Amino acid sequence: MNYNDRGPGWDKRAVNGIAKSHYGGLEAMFDAHGWQTGEKAYGQIAPTRVVQSYGSVEKFVEAHPQLQVMSPRAAIQSPPPNVWLTSFYGFNPETWGFLGFSNDGQRKRFVRETEPGALVVIYGHKSKAPEHQRGMVIGVQQVTHSVNHAKAYMSPGEWLRKEADSETAGKWDLAVKAIRAWRVAPEHYIPIGAFAPKTYSTERAQAIGSQGMRLAPDEARKIFDLTLIETTVFGEIPIDGAVAASGSDLLAPSKPGPVSQSGFFCKEAEGPKSLYILELLGNPNAFLGTDAGGKRIVKVGISKSPISRCDSLNRALPECAFNWRVHTSNEMLGLDQFTSSKPALRAETAIKEFFHRQEKSLGGEFFLIDINTVEQAWSVAMEAAHL
Repeated sequence: MNYNDRGPGWDKRAVNGIAKSHYGGLEAMFDAHGWQTGEKAYGQIAPTRVVQSYGSVEKFVEAHPQLQVMSPRAAIQSPPPNVWLTSFYGFNPETWGFLGFSNDGQRKRFVRETEPGALVVIYGHKSKAPEHQRGMVIGVQQVTHSVNHAKAYMSPGEWLRKEADSETAGKWDLAVKAIRAWRVAPEHYIPIGAFAPKTYSTERAQAIGSQGMRLAPDEARKIFDLTLIETTVFGEIPIDGAVAASGSDLLAPSKPGPVSQSGFFCKEAEGPKSLYILELLGNPNAFLGTDAGGKRIVKVGISKSPISRCDSLNRALPECAFNWRVHTSNEMLGLDQFTSSKPALRAETAIKEFFHRQEKSLGGEFFLIDINTVEQAWSVAMEAAHL
């Protein structure tokens, strides 16, 4: 809703709209704040409780920025839950930034029956996923209603691998874009039958895998009990330094007060970004366990501070003969940072695609390259950034 529309009854509409988008309903908003209704209905007493806690409805609105998508907590708490279940062959949101369908009718149904911000609980396919993930809840992703071909939401190298594999070629190409994702800590995997005993069954597995199925309210709330680690989604701002935490800590908003209620994010804020290429110093033959042919190991990414990102990676290494250094970045070339993540992400995707075509991928953001190709790759990236 438009919170700037101050016609008659705007305050009640604003309170109800925020309750739905940020919490999943009035009852859930009351629970989050510890408010009591007394003898009145939620809708009757809600504006009063808001003013008591925040000082005014205006301050309540300021503390809850308008969302383009429903918050994760609201998705879980909504009646019915805006939470679905499906199976994947694995869970790699860093390279697969979407929920895929093979049938247009199935994708249209999902979009029709969900709201933007829907959560999708992922369990490992019982025969195609890595063995230790089969039948286990392995991740959660949040999706929008943006649709496109899967190639638009995948890393170039992963797309090539997908199409080269007879098991996956031509599958799941009708995509719904993901914007956030969380891995379940492997030490805390839970069997899908225990997580969703009402929704999941062997007989329903094929339908769940192909088109998804909405979870029951008590099953959706089990997300709060999972041990989750937020992770990067392809095409979104990278996640750095995420740690394992309970779903209730990651996804539940703060208690009352004029503060953000949108949950915990462990990623750089939106804003200016620099493209960078890090080079691993040390003997690449020893690191790879094979002859590198005179090429170097590099990492491609975007960050507000490439130097800080490099330092963070080096802190994760033991004392050894290897360490990362910033080989190239906007700052090192005397260039301004990109004004936002969008052009930076276009540049990052283009340079990765160049290295996938011209050099050798080592998985994700890592490549084995002829260091002399960096200048050409950078030119390709700058051209893509300014489209």
